[in-house]
Amino acid sequence: MNILAINPWIVDYAAYDFWLKPYGFLVLLSYLQNKNIDIKYIDCLDKKASYGTYGRGKYPHQIIKKPAIHKDIPRHFKRYGIDLEDFQKQIRIKAPDYILITSSMTYWYPAIVELTKILKDKFPNSPIILGGTYATLCYDHAKKNTGCNYIFENGRPQDFFKLLNIPFDSYDFYSTLPQYENFYSKLDYVVLRTSWGCPFSCSFCAIKKLFPQFFRLSQDKIINFLVKYKKYGVKDFVLYDDAYLYKTNYAKSLLLKIKKLNLNINFHTPNALHLRFLDKKIASLLKETGFINPHFGLETLDSKLQKAWGDKVNKADLIKGISYLRQGGFGKGQFSVYLLLGYPNQDLKQLKKDVDLLNSQGARVSLAEFSPTPQTEIFKNYQEILEEPLRHNNSLFGFFQKEKIKDFWEIKNYVRELNKKLSLS
Repeated sequence: MNILAINPWIVDYAAYDFWLKPYGFLVLLSYLQNKNIDIKYIDCLDKKASYGTYGRGKYPHQIIKKPAIHKDIPRHFKRYGIDLEDFQKQIRIKAPDYILITSSMTYWYPAIVELTKILKDKFPNSPIILGGTYATLCYDHAKKNTGCNYIFENGRPQDFFKLLNIPFDSYDFYSTLPQYENFYSKLDYVVLRTSWGCPFSCSFCAIKKLFPQFFRLSQDKIINFLVKYKKYGVKDFVLYDDAYLYKTNYAKSLLLKIKKLNLNINFHTPNALHLRFLDKKIASLLKETGFINPHFGLETLDSKLQKAWGDKVNKADLIKGISYLRQGGFGKGQFSVYLLLGYPNQDLKQLKKDVDLLNSQGARVSLAEFSPTPQTEIFKNYQEILEEPLRHNNSLFGFFQKEKIKDFWEIKNYVRELNKKLSLS
């Protein structure tokens, strides 16, 4: 069987490679290769216009026509990644038996629509299968609008394998780690999971819809993966876990094994770690094993909202966790905490106080711009307004509160300046 697998380009007002490898898709493709399936892979985001730190960088882009629904947004709409001419060259191949397309942010779906039209024109008899985040969270929309022949949700991989008539073993599948060397000629970084899913049920998070169960990989697999890609010259490893520190004995045991290897590598945690599970030993191990600017989830210090949103961390946990980080060797500005910006009826004066508190504790603040995620409890309050996925874009949600846009920018600039001072201290 021959499969053409594609990670689409991004269509948005802004995009940057903050370690955006399509992890779940690469696990699937590695699993298929292990079943002797022939894969031709195209990552439309495997190109950078310039490089930043730790393997990150800017994508090349082209300005394209703005969606009609965004006509009042005073910004350029762009296609990020390889250009159409380059893509056309890469699909000069024999017609595949199937075409697989993955999806990420729900509001990037116009790229899938454009991609599907090109592929149907080139390979009219090859069925196109769509999966991933958008396909799972906006299944009906994807079925109606993309033109793909089949659409599969993340939580039911067995349906996909049944269509392809390929044996499926759940444990083997989720224990698979990507074989990056089979898909990329150059690796600026690699992403990995030590676990799938999350044991928590925060009202703003859709992880339960994407990965219903919580599943841990064996530590031997993780260690072998790290050693292997260190030999390939990879320096930066990105943890995609949603709950890495959950079950602290596992986290501590794995960190101790990594420390003994003395690999001299970096770890990054864009999905955030849980402050509640920190202790002094784990904090020290994070420092000793090369965690760079570890990120921690907080979202808000409003006690009522904390309880409504999942009650996974409170102010006491925050202060205690930061104390452990400082004792463990992290200096001022060497760790970050996420706060949400822009949710409806947010008290921005209180947000500023929260920012000041974090800054006084030596934490950098990472503002995560709010937009309700489909199939979450919070999204139910906005279902009619946000029926169109293009409205899910977190960088645009503030435009639906036009009277506060100036205030949003003021708090962003305020945080930026405080973070700069921390870095210099």
